[in-house]
Amino acid sequence: MKIVHIISGLRVGGAEALLLNLVAESRAAGIEHVVICLSDMDTMAERFRAAGAEVRLLGMRPGAPNPLLLLRLTKWIVEARPDIVQTWMYHADIFGGAAALLARLVFRLRGPRHRLALVWGVHRTEVPTAKVGVLLKALARLCAMASNRMPDSVICCANAAFRTHADYGYERSKMRVIHNGFDVHTFVPDATARAALLGSLGLPSHATLIGIVGRANPAKDYDNFLRAAALLRPRVADCHFVMVGRDVDANNEPLGRTIDELGLTGACHLLGPRNDLRAIMPAFDILCLSSRTEGLPTVVGEAMACGVPCVVTDVGDTGQLVGDTGLVVPPRNPVELSNALEKMATLSIEQRKSLGKRARERIVESFSIAICWQNYRDMYAALLRAKGVTKA
Repeated sequence: MKIVHIISGLRVGGAEALLLNLVAESRAAGIEHVVICLSDMDTMAERFRAAGAEVRLLGMRPGAPNPLLLLRLTKWIVEARPDIVQTWMYHADIFGGAAALLARLVFRLRGPRHRLALVWGVHRTEVPTAKVGVLLKALARLCAMASNRMPDSVICCANAAFRTHADYGYERSKMRVIHNGFDVHTFVPDATARAALLGSLGLPSHATLIGIVGRANPAKDYDNFLRAAALLRPRVADCHFVMVGRDVDANNEPLGRTIDELGLTGACHLLGPRNDLRAIMPAFDILCLSSRTEGLPTVVGEAMACGVPCVVTDVGDTGQLVGDTGLVVPPRNPVELSNALEKMATLSIEQRKSLGKRARERIVESFSIAICWQNYRDMYAALLRAKGVTKA
């Protein structure tokens, strides 16, 4: 089976991480992957190549689509002769979907006809509003209008994403949920990680490390996290907040001002974007997700795979992911979030370790990348059989 993936960019993000894991997981099965990035954002390109994928950059710029680039993308699809074209998120769904339809026409004219299946990917829970972005809202509307004709299937990363997009007008009969999978071989418990991170931050061994991982974006609601941290700190001695993500660093002046205003200077450690999360995540005593919207958050699954108990907001399918291995609170409520963090922080070390052990078991048994890939593969195979094509 050969799959062409079309994605807006290859910067570090949840959908990009899932795609990378799927490529790596399926390599042993002989699946061929071509990853086409619509833009020139190629931060993760070498990691995809190392995983065995061919990577191409289309070089689109923000603004009006370039028809010449649409033709180039069509040409690349025709050259690849894929069995599946899998697009990732709204931009790629529309632009990549149009190119896939043109490629089908080329195959039909050349004969004998090469049959390919087109699959869209939905990787956010809430349908974008104009406040999020006028272009993104327009693309989502186009996707809803075209979903009954353009794709053969629409994959949603969470039940919550399915519901909101079906209600928005997506063709319900073509939609199905495949939860994200997590790399349980890379993200593992590490008894040495905590001491290493404490040492690098100059903190004592009795400090409680509460981690949060995510880019500086309103959806991640760092304001909620910091206000909860300010409420928590007087109640839990020596708790420290390790913050990791793009633009979560000393150059983010609004974030720095909020930290100062809340009296958290010295308690917050801003590490910025990191490519060594596998070493940092197991060091946390607790992982916090303070988001106001999510699908199925990658960072929570990775933390659980590392044996770290989580305190999360009830957004998307996050509560379903965590189950009874952590604590779930309403979004946009720093009081509830601080109370849950206090409850988790004041458990004994053995109690937290027990929760962490159960969290890893839950990921391995129900949310591993192996299970995720098998679900994708079964779905691809079913689509191809419906077209009269037999593939492994």
